[in-house]
Amino acid sequence: MAPIYEFSGEESKAIEVFKIGKRRYDLEKNQIADLDRSNWIVMPHEFTDGKYSLEMSPTRISNCPAVEKVGKELGINYKNTSKDSLGREFIGNNNWHEALKMDLALGVKAPSLEETTDYLRLLYLGSQGKIKVYDVSGKQIESKQCEKYLVDVVKAKNPWRAEWLDADFKTKGKELHINYHVFDKNGKIIQKSEVLDKNTLMKDKTPGISLENWIENPTKQGLPSNKTKLGNLYYWYPRDDNNSVARFSANTGRADLYCGRYPSFRVSGLGVRAAKQRE
Repeated sequence: MAPIYEFSGEESKAIEVFKIGKRRYDLEKNQIADLDRSNWIVMPHEFTDGKYSLEMSPTRISNCPAVEKVGKELGINYKNTSKDSLGREFIGNNNWHEALKMDLALGVKAPSLEETTDYLRLLYLGSQGKIKVYDVSGKQIESKQCEKYLVDVVKAKNPWRAEWLDADFKTKGKELHINYHVFDKNGKIIQKSEVLDKNTLMKDKTPGISLENWIENPTKQGLPSNKTKLGNLYYWYPRDDNNSVARFSANTGRADLYCGRYPSFRVSGLGVRAAKQRE
């Protein structure tokens, strides 16, 4: 499988080229289509301590004309294959590479672990009525709706639904790195590579860790820390096998954050969300 991104010079510089077989796509010049973002949720600078401001899709990406255009161009069959706990259809049955390529070709990106943690915390606090949450039009999202969005991601209930996250773990020398995409100050998608935070929890917990404690006290990269309290959320730590990526899933038996192996995994209920820098 060809890589989603390739380095050129410094690893943190803007990398806007990815490969599909022998073809190369420059994201700045060849963004293929635009998603409708009219109902996306705002994560403002104030909420992320000034690190970034994002618009986040409240659902995993579903089939639409923009996605059909992307799929035709990239030669990947993106189609709705499942429904979430709110009955919304979404695209699944694509591996990690194919899912992230879809996002990038749409001019958006899959959320990183840090962004996912912030998103879950935003919904959690909004569901508790502790903060106000807004969509991109400025309309406040009611606490009950925040709870529904949160439950769809983390609640142990049917149907089985999951989503790929933008986190790839690779060893460099003797150190394990986490690779993920961010937006630079100009809104370009760039790829970052960092040594995994030394405080990351590096033990499987099956079960489990506390969801609330994790999202309130994550590492700087969004992962559970080694001080995370016990709970019901299953967790598999990042492996150093150079074949590990991240995903989140939930079903009737459990919810889990999985960071060990299998970017090639595909199943109908495994989709991907999208994020865009707030303009």
